[in-house]
Amino acid sequence: MVWGAFGLDHRTPLFHVQGYLAGLRYRDEILRPLAVPTLQQMGPQAVYQDDNARPHRARVVNDFLQQSGVNRIEWPACSPDLDPIENLRDELDRKVRSNHPPPRDVQHFYQMLRAEWQALPQRIFTTLVNSMRTRCVECQNSQGGYTHY
Repeated sequence: MVWGAFGLDHRTPLFHVQGYLAGLRYRDEILRPLAVPTLQQMGPQAVYQDDNARPHRARVVNDFLQQSGVNRIEWPACSPDLDPIENLRDELDRKVRSNHPPPRDVQHFYQMLRAEWQALPQRIFTTLVNSMRTRCVECQNSQGGYTHY
């Protein structure tokens, strides 16, 4: 790869290179094929939420989201993670571990995740969405500190 084409050179710190590559992967594997088309189907009121993970805040990601016309919730640095997706990831992890033998490879792992995702009952999503008001109130009451979520 020719780093100069991406504004990088031999003096670029490794964590910048890693963040850039992770941002490219996030853009190309998550945002472009999945998130942006879904948001576009939802209409102009749709808002995208992520966190301050380095790949989510990479310049290549910010530029892509802006060019795609995505409305994005700004996430303050050092804020508690109120994102209910963490609970959903935990649920998927438990389902995959309990219902499947260890995956043979990455493709097999993706198949298992897809199967378990499709099998999740709607009540899990509804519960997580409905918990947002309580999460926010609890965060406000703790002045941005620890919450039980």
